Amino acid sequence: MYRKIVYSTFILLFIVGVSFIVFSHDNESTLLEDVNNDGSVDILDLVLVSSAFGGPGDRTSDENPDVNRDGIVNVLDLVRVSNRFGETEHDDHSTYHDIQDNIFDKSCANGACHAPPANAANLNLTYGQSYQDLVDRVPRNQAAADAGMKLVDPNNPDNSFLLTKLKGPEDAAMGGRMPFGMGPVHKGKIDGIWTWIAAGAPRTGKVAGVGDLGILRDPEEVFNPPPPPAPGEGYQIHLPPFKIEPGTEREVFYATQIKDENGQPVEEDIFINRVEIFYPSGSHHFIVYRLTKEGLANGVQNRGVDPSIAVNPEDQFRELDPDDPQVLGNFGIDRLFVVGTQTDDTLFEFPEGVGLRLPGDTVFDLNSHYINLLGDEMLIGETYVNIYTIPEEEVKYEAIEIFVSNRSINVPPNTTRVAKLTWYVEDELERRGHDPDTELHVFLLTSHMHRHGELFEIFQDSSGDLLHRSIAYDDAPITLFPSPLILSVDDGLSFQCTHNNYDKNVPLQFGLTSEDEMCIIFGYYFIPIEKAGETIE
Repeated sequence: MYRKIVYSTFILLFIVGVSFIVFSHDNESTLLEDVNNDGSVDILDLVLVSSAFGGPGDRTSDENPDVNRDGIVNVLDLVRVSNRFGETEHDDHSTYHDIQDNIFDKSCANGACHAPPANAANLNLTYGQSYQDLVDRVPRNQAAADAGMKLVDPNNPDNSFLLTKLKGPEDAAMGGRMPFGMGPVHKGKIDGIWTWIAAGAPRTGKVAGVGDLGILRDPEEVFNPPPPPAPGEGYQIHLPPFKIEPGTEREVFYATQIKDENGQPVEEDIFINRVEIFYPSGSHHFIVYRLTKEGLANGVQNRGVDPSIAVNPEDQFRELDPDDPQVLGNFGIDRLFVVGTQTDDTLFEFPEGVGLRLPGDTVFDLNSHYINLLGDEMLIGETYVNIYTIPEEEVKYEAIEIFVSNRSINVPPNTTRVAKLTWYVEDELERRGHDPDTELHVFLLTSHMHRHGELFEIFQDSSGDLLHRSIAYDDAPITLFPSPLILSVDDGLSFQCTHNNYDKNVPLQFGLTSEDEMCIIFGYYFIPIEKAGETIE
């Protein structure tokens, strides 16, 4: 009999990889016990929690003593700070970081402009240095300096020369619009900087109202398709261009197969060990599913085809209807998860000797969700996936996915609530048909929430050890285990999500749109006694 586990229909599951690379700086600080954000958990953090004891947390503050984000400062918060006393962490998950990652890094910080060796206008906009060079600094432009402007004037965005340059100065003496020689940045990004400056331009912490800058595509951004893997090393699959009208979001499915050098479906099994995913800005997520025999027999790949979605009418897209998602099939019956991401230009690899087995004639169902709510022009979505394979004789262990969702989310307006669930090894062994005494070797865990999610934690059920933590709803970190986490039959993974609902007048519940919520864990394990194609001792 299965314990309380819920497997979701059409889960928006993202981010996978053992070796994960995004071409920018590190992010995703999760050391919530460092209440004062000074890089270490010490006596000052205990003092802050003790001083606020018995009161509500301050979810808008840079120094929130409600460490577990349950809405009240109590002994549970003191225990958490005590348990992590002396730990340090210097990663950054702030609005400043988001501006750096999605604006400065993409449009400004290059060697010919505002980065070494040029440092144009004596301005270095690389990570870390950009804050020092911008905030409370007098512009080198004489007209701006004479007007009393600062590059970034905290609490005064209208007096901040950075915004003037991004919008385009009306006074010719202040020079031209930036970025120099490039197209303008998205208006939503400029609005995000305005909101950040109006809030005092804080170096740490999140500023309410900025939103997800990563889904905003600059008007003249160019997407360059990647080359496919070299012959014999893998395959490329492509989700072709599709349209997202301004002021809307669109989630589509597109069925395809990998082909050999003669354009024919591959017959033999393949073993995936590495995947690269590339798409232009604007995507909320991209997922590779595989359709099961049941799904193909049920005709899932032919349901709900809408010729108006594709740029090329010959491409057959199906659009998800959040009010009736089962029209396009059921997860776990008609389709199974393979890999996904929320970050463009993503690379992941499994450990050496570990491969994910797939039949060569697999029908992949590519799922893309793009958001164009702040755009005033049509957005075009597209994705390329490079699948790298290893020979069967090099496969020591086969990867098996963990995919679990807690759909019991119900957060009334003006409240914060925690949803909890446990995934049991015993149930997994029964569901998969493994030997009941088998140990699972978990080598990857990650998580997913939507924008109302404040905290996601995964614990080992038997020990209570914290295995994974995320406070980044839009880009959850990947927890990699250098030595696999071994789970016996009487063990499991307990996970909990903290959601807030302070901006809606209706209850917040599980759902498929960006305004609903989710609480999902995803990962991979292998069973060490099983080898591709045979059983070993």
